[in-house]
Amino acid sequence: MFSRKYKKQNKIVKFILKLFNLYAYDKETLNMVNPNYKNVGKNLIRLNDKSFNLSKGYLELNRKIKKLDIFYRYSPNNNLWNSSKHWKRIIPNIEKRTLISVSLISLKESILYFLEDNSLEINLNLISDNSDEKFDNNIKKLLLSEKFKTNKYITKIEGNRGSYLECCDNAMNSEDLIFFIEDDYLFEKNCIDEMIFTYARLSSILGKEIIMCPSDYPFYYDSLYNTNLYFGKNLRWRNVEETLLTFLFSKKILLQNLNSFRKVGEQENEPFEKPLHQIYKEIPCLAPVTSLSYHIGRDNPSLNEDYLSLWNMNLDIYNNLNLSSDNS
Repeated sequence: MFSRKYKKQNKIVKFILKLFNLYAYDKETLNMVNPNYKNVGKNLIRLNDKSFNLSKGYLELNRKIKKLDIFYRYSPNNNLWNSSKHWKRIIPNIEKRTLISVSLISLKESILYFLEDNSLEINLNLISDNSDEKFDNNIKKLLLSEKFKTNKYITKIEGNRGSYLECCDNAMNSEDLIFFIEDDYLFEKNCIDEMIFTYARLSSILGKEIIMCPSDYPFYYDSLYNTNLYFGKNLRWRNVEETLLTFLFSKKILLQNLNSFRKVGEQENEPFEKPLHQIYKEIPCLAPVTSLSYHIGRDNPSLNEDYLSLWNMNLDIYNNLNLSSDNS
């Protein structure tokens, strides 16, 4: 191995830096680091406090997370988007009401996993599109929890565009982070945890608000992006330039780009999300290299992850709730 050269420090200056727990040079990486970083055996992060990375030591998280508002829009009686016949999904013989219910269970599990060790106000806002009272009541039972609040809204305009615009309308009442979710996404248990911590960390590092997509879509690997890799809480994240309509952002970003956000639902676009993709040219949009959620569509939703096991685990929870028979 070649020899490394580093800038020698004055012994008195070095002593003062250590005495006041200030930064110093690391002889191996030549980076500025906290002198006590070698005493920590792993990367760690505390909500709205600080992050620790083995290469650079402590990072003060100046981007504080105040609240998370989730807007989950669902339509149990509508067909697959752009499908004229029956409901076709990658999971055989899936019924849409079951799909929505199982997906919501995975989202609930992810929220509760984050709240086990962290305190943050989370609102789950349900946007009902062409639903019915029986199914809505089942969802209410399914999501029952004292750890987070659940609200329900009925879209004023039926259909994909109408329910999306309903999300935009209600998101104006949000305080900080906003998470738009479609009704056919399955979530890993650590999804909310990884996204919130990574948002705070990377926004602090980059010095700006960011947008996050929870899915490592296979089509990302057929696209040529000018990208970078960032270390989040536990996963690596990279810049992407397109998403579907499940993504996380901040109230500040919404207000600064409101017209573009609304154009998704107010006009014909090709692709559907094109106005968002224009935003991503100015604001960093990041996606995990290992997927945190899976779009249960007509194509394979991931590359290597075992999403079928995750589906079956949440399906078992759903079946044990004895709500299946009430959905008919």
